[in-house]
Amino acid sequence: MQMRVTISGPPGSGKTTVAEMVAERFGMKLLLTGQIFREQAERAGMNVHDYNRLAEKDSSIDRKLDEEILRKASTLDNVVIEGRLAGHLFYLKKIDSFRVFLTAAAGIRAERIAKREDTSQEDELDTIEKREESERKRYLEYYGINISDMSVYDLVIDSNEISAIEAADIIANEITKESR
Repeated sequence: MQMRVTISGPPGSGKTTVAEMVAERFGMKLLLTGQIFREQAERAGMNVHDYNRLAEKDSSIDRKLDEEILRKASTLDNVVIEGRLAGHLFYLKKIDSFRVFLTAAAGIRAERIAKREDTSQEDELDTIEKREESERKRYLEYYGINISDMSVYDLVIDSNEISAIEAADIIANEITKESR
């Protein structure tokens, strides 16, 4: 089976965990946008937080990241691409892919991130709100993408009350249907 799967969603929705599970289940390569962003920040001699703030002022940072993701993904036939904009970018560039969006309520996402990062849910909720507003503005300005537009996705999963394994199972079932 030759397939590209994008898994997008806001921070704390479970997209990285689910992307890892789907890639493993199907023996696919995995591209993590966050990992590539961290590598770019390191090459720039910056921490991720400062690099992200710079990206708010310098559109070339987001564009460079997205170009690298698209370049890498276009050379692979069996790959899961995890990232906030992956589904939208593949849709816009007309790259054949199965596009998934994971979502969850902000409070639940903040709780998940707080557990992972050993911080408070309140701090994470504040961070999420600021980050999402920043990204919403940047994506609209840079690409004309309204990240609230779910019409580009083949599958939208609400992860509020399901585990990552259950989300991965739903995606696997849909991928299996698509490949028939």
